Amino acid sequence: MSDKIAVTTRQHFDNLESAPLFSVNPGVPIDEALERAADLMLYVESLAAADAFINKSLEAAIIQTLSEMAKALLNASKKQAANAAP
Repeated sequence: MSDKIAVTTRQHFDNLESAPLFSVNPGVPIDEALERAADLMLYVESLAAADAFINKSLEAAIIQTLSEMAKALLNASKKQAANAAP
């Protein structure tokens, strides 16, 4: 069995017309990346349930951004796991 720790790959998100604006960095241990993704989705769930924003467009934008961040973490973890499969 390998002692190598599975880590994230680079995963771009929040693309502009010409280039990605943000990305998940490679080399983050997958368990830490998935924990952070779970935290982000908890924030999404809390914001959606709170119905605290008067400006619904702002609320939707915040929820979308947090969701995209979580998805990028999952995709960065998934690609590495697929590459590590026997």
